[in-house]
Amino acid sequence: MAGVILAVQRVVYPSFQYFSKEGLERWHAVYTRNITALVAPLMVAQLLGGINWIVTQPGLVPFLYTLFISVLWGFTFLFFVPLHRQISRGTADTATFKRLVSLNGVRTLLWLLVLALHLIALPSLTP
Repeated sequence: MAGVILAVQRVVYPSFQYFSKEGLERWHAVYTRNITALVAPLMVAQLLGGINWIVTQPGLVPFLYTLFISVLWGFTFLFFVPLHRQISRGTADTATFKRLVSLNGVRTLLWLLVLALHLIALPSLTP
């Protein structure tokens, strides 16, 4: 997810401002369908993996990992779903795109922290 979110942060979201309103509405429908098909299984796997990690190896790192994943789920549904709905309805403006990039900076940082936690714990996860 860290790689996906970095690409979204640096390439996808900033590009939205360069589309015409009609072009963005058409592209956004394709983008949201495709990115959801990519990201949803990854997010579900991360959450289920985190829960399994807490159950099988309780500790601070599994707890933080699962907490960050849970926060990311909440953040996504609380902020990003409504912003993407604005784009889909054609009511998005420059401020919407700036908010999308700005908020996604926080989400990017959290996913990088999740990756760091996973990498820190990797030696203890391998036999």
